[in-house]
Amino acid sequence: MRSRFLQEGADGMATHEILELLLYGTIPRGDTNEIAHHLLDEFGSISNLIEADPHEIAKTAGVGIKSAVFLSLLHELVLRYEREKVEQKPALTSISRSVEYCRGLLAFRPTERFYVICLDSRRKILHTSKISEGTVNDAAVSPRMVAEKALRYQATSVLLCHNHPKGSVKPSFDDINLTARLNRMLEPLGVEVVDHIIIGENEYFSFFENDLLKGD
Repeated sequence: MRSRFLQEGADGMATHEILELLLYGTIPRGDTNEIAHHLLDEFGSISNLIEADPHEIAKTAGVGIKSAVFLSLLHELVLRYEREKVEQKPALTSISRSVEYCRGLLAFRPTERFYVICLDSRRKILHTSKISEGTVNDAAVSPRMVAEKALRYQATSVLLCHNHPKGSVKPSFDDINLTARLNRMLEPLGVEVVDHIIIGENEYFSFFENDLLKGD
């Protein structure tokens, strides 16, 4: 299998074959073909597998905690890979670039997270801060914390983003209300809210594109 990958690459390999090859590193004397099939049957897809809790993965016959930790770390590695790719282009001068950067922060996250991205006058990223994790609403996201981040990093504008892990990317009442509150708080400080982007599984929603930025 290793020789096949080196000669032909992974394009012609089935998902279970790639997983089988990966598991060779942690289960050198086991039947990794059978284990790979069991894992995919149990979790339904490779994305569900690497997003799962390692203790749940370890319950699959033949896996063990060592392999479970390895598979869970793949998820974090993919997220960091995507983030590094985006951070090579740190000027968020278009909606497409902004969405790409936000996807790097939020894609595949199982819970809602809210970020504030501090930008300079040329829309280059100064700093990215996670403000909350869980439900995104007025109670969870502190406007004061967002303002503190913007002032600390001397931002002239901020990009807000959060994710809807499941369901529609259509903004909720709380999303709209929170955006309006942040706009009202930051405007007197000379900080512009350039957009609020919601990331879903395969789509996004931009407040700027939909003329909802102020939520008035």
